[in-house]
Amino acid sequence: MSNLKSKFKTLLYYAFFFISVLIFPLIFLFIKLIGIIFIVRITNIATNRYGHLALNPEIYLIEKNQIKEKRFFDIFYESKYGICNKELFNLWKKKILILPRFLVGPTDKILNRIYKDKNIHTISGFNSLVRDINCNFDNTNPSFKLSIKQEEECVRVLKDNNIDIKNIRYVCLFNRDNAFLASENFKKDWYYLSHHNYNIQNFSLASNALTSKNVYVFRMGAKVEGEFGKDNPKIIDYSNSSFRTELMDIFLAINCLFGISCGTGSSHVSVMFRKPMLDLNANLHHLMTYMKDSVLLSKHYYSEEKKRNLSLNEILDYEEVSVRHRDKLDEYKIKINDCSPKEIKDATMELLDRIEGNFLITNEINKLQENFKSKKWSLVKKTINGKEYKFHNKVRANYSSNFLLQNKEWLN
Repeated sequence: MSNLKSKFKTLLYYAFFFISVLIFPLIFLFIKLIGIIFIVRITNIATNRYGHLALNPEIYLIEKNQIKEKRFFDIFYESKYGICNKELFNLWKKKILILPRFLVGPTDKILNRIYKDKNIHTISGFNSLVRDINCNFDNTNPSFKLSIKQEEECVRVLKDNNIDIKNIRYVCLFNRDNAFLASENFKKDWYYLSHHNYNIQNFSLASNALTSKNVYVFRMGAKVEGEFGKDNPKIIDYSNSSFRTELMDIFLAINCLFGISCGTGSSHVSVMFRKPMLDLNANLHHLMTYMKDSVLLSKHYYSEEKKRNLSLNEILDYEEVSVRHRDKLDEYKIKINDCSPKEIKDATMELLDRIEGNFLITNEINKLQENFKSKKWSLVKKTINGKEYKFHNKVRANYSSNFLLQNKEWLN
């Protein structure tokens, strides 16, 4: 049935594309006439990727509200690859105008061909809006919230499963493995992203340390590899539970104490709701340095030629695009090694202690953190449609203090 529905949508799209070509002069004239009052922009949302669906509209709305001199009439449409979370999609439909792909997608495609890289009728770089580099989250609230009815439904379902969510503290563990991407309908070799993955068991030590402090752990994800925490009643293998829903995904991410993320988009609702994060992104260039209440810990870049881990400066010397994918890392003979379970545990407990006000900041730790933040993060950029996009502006998150204490040469 789903395959038939997909074919029907494709047929509908091409039918409207044909109609759009025929009447495009009228459409173009209409857009230009409206342009006297508003600039019409038609933009595709990567609705098939959770992180983009969460953060792209959020950062767009924040930035749009800061632009006073221009007036826009913005229309969005979903990806041809589908919608990863319909509850999240429907929440955004209440905040921005999202029309069916078949209706406005053809016009967007024709406009892109006419204007090429200078299309004023689309939001340039929209799908790169995943980083709050200007720290606007500090002075704004999330653009949507769940209704009382939605929250009550989630609380009820959890209570039916012996989880009194209102009376516990919990952390969301957003691990990245190959299960989700491997489940995509289209066939693709995902090797180039495989260095981001973690074995879920690497988080057992950290999770047990959290539960010893009476902090529950929810293992998140729609499709995952393996079971987790079955011998610890305070570790909830939510991904493999009978009560996992798209609405519950959002509810748990919104209300957690903090999140542990391996650079996966499933964590971005928590990011959107300004939750502290332990960011374990394998791509050091992408670390969420802008989040002031968060802790960072990247995987290790081991040089097979130098027979050692690369220092922070050596890693930052590479352009972001040149070490983004594993096949390029292979060319440079750089192997990405996982952080150890103890390193993950130490960083996790540091974040908990910082949140609770129990973390002891010594002069030595202060100097190490200042050294980390002083590195050449401003050089990490990429170009989108001829415009330079910065990954880092203010570096506010702290790197794992224990890692810095144990690996001082990494900062040299």
